[in-house]
Amino acid sequence: MTEQESGLRITVEPYDPEPAISATRMALLEHPAVRAVLGDAELSVHNLELSDKDSDRAGFEAVVHNARTCRSAHVSGRVDELESVSVRPSDFLLLASEDEYGQAVELALRDPRIAELVDAHGLTPYRPMPPVLDSPEPDGTRQRVIAVGLRGESGDLAHRIIGVRLADGSVIHEPAGVAHPTSDNCEATPAEGGCEPSAGRDQVRVRVLRGSAVLWDLVVVRPEASSGTNGSGIELRYVDYKGRRVLHRAHVPILNVEYGGAGVRAGCGPTYRDWQNSETCFEAVGSEPVGPGWRLCTIPPQTILDSGHDGGGFRGVALWYHNGGLRLVSQLQAGWYRYISEWHLLDNGTIQPRFGFAAVANPCTCKVHTHHAYWRLDFDIITPGNNVVEEYNNPPIIPGTHWHTKKYEIRRTRDAAHNRHWRVRNKGTFMGYTIQPGPHDGTADAFGAGDLWVLRYHAGEIDDGHGFSTNPYVSRADIDKFLNSESVDGQDVVLWYGGHFVHDQAHPGTGGHIVGPDLVPFNW
Repeated sequence: MTEQESGLRITVEPYDPEPAISATRMALLEHPAVRAVLGDAELSVHNLELSDKDSDRAGFEAVVHNARTCRSAHVSGRVDELESVSVRPSDFLLLASEDEYGQAVELALRDPRIAELVDAHGLTPYRPMPPVLDSPEPDGTRQRVIAVGLRGESGDLAHRIIGVRLADGSVIHEPAGVAHPTSDNCEATPAEGGCEPSAGRDQVRVRVLRGSAVLWDLVVVRPEASSGTNGSGIELRYVDYKGRRVLHRAHVPILNVEYGGAGVRAGCGPTYRDWQNSETCFEAVGSEPVGPGWRLCTIPPQTILDSGHDGGGFRGVALWYHNGGLRLVSQLQAGWYRYISEWHLLDNGTIQPRFGFAAVANPCTCKVHTHHAYWRLDFDIITPGNNVVEEYNNPPIIPGTHWHTKKYEIRRTRDAAHNRHWRVRNKGTFMGYTIQPGPHDGTADAFGAGDLWVLRYHAGEIDDGHGFSTNPYVSRADIDKFLNSESVDGQDVVLWYGGHFVHDQAHPGTGGHIVGPDLVPFNW
């Protein structure tokens, strides 16, 4: 606990997740139906998600992976009926751990050709995109190949990406599906890291109090423990403002990037489906009220977007109260990309989801590319059900009214010419939140898929189920598959909101590298 303003207190307390998670995880590792599909090798469980809103159903979904064969399976069922589970093969691709990457670098540097390049060009290793090369054999089996980037400080070879097959230690000097060797050097910032992975709690309870009044009360999940196939950055759960429920869950389960033109010709992408559960280091000074991974700051935290350099002494979630609001921030890495996951909780009830984009030295990001981030906002305004979604347009698109109700599931685009925005309210109280698009959130192109989706809540729709891929058909956000023409009038509703940032180094514009809407309360 700390007092940062007169009469204002921030409390950060331990929060223990549902104990059924640990029991279910252990049961799946030994489950005969799982082993019948994946074999008897040592298995690992990933993306285990409980249907926490439907507690009477006690459902779960998970991915189980066999590292030896590089095969995975999607497993679903009920935690109270683990003897009966559904198991089906999955194309889930397990990303390289820090230990695996370190092993791959060590093996690469033993290779005579690589050693000669290192001596001649002063090459240093870094984590590239893609991080793992999907290498199917002729019979359909897969080999685990870790990508290693090599960056030169001088000479005509600035970047080169190789592959290392961990099973036998062999080096693939010219792997397919990576950026071509080049003298191009995008971004001046080298990858630094600078701190050890932090243990600590996966989630905590955070409260903002002014005197005896509780403004905010919520559970915060750190990125490395966040839900979804690829994680979802800092995740908020059970978000209450002034004692009333606003959101059941809010996070970014889908993140991707697309290249075009010169980028594709250079071997970049053409697309990447990125991940949001790999924390990396940034600067945060303060106390640790619940141990490692959570820091209550005494000065503003500094990410790569704030300081201009990579690295720092902290991994996890930093909390900083300033000027009428609490900032939650974490820095993430996906290969050479650096992503900033933020939430601002203002004293007046406004919620500002923010996602920032940066990179360290690499061969691709000076080519034009577009980042797409998709927030999943599971609104429970006062109650889980009896919510309604309305859209505003001026000039009206429905004669005689600026506001109209969304009766059924639908996908919508932003439209500044009509000042288009949305609100979610409780039908019984007329209390709610308005969703105001950010000025730099862009508009979706064909790959970007959409700007806003209005959906009815279903437990299994945390994300679209696609793991890391460079394939545009897989990496594109597949939220449309949840559109089933179901009624959303007076129901439990979920909004997906897309932010689209075009990064053109030759024409940087004035929009900055951050996207996100404002969620503003009314009648609260």
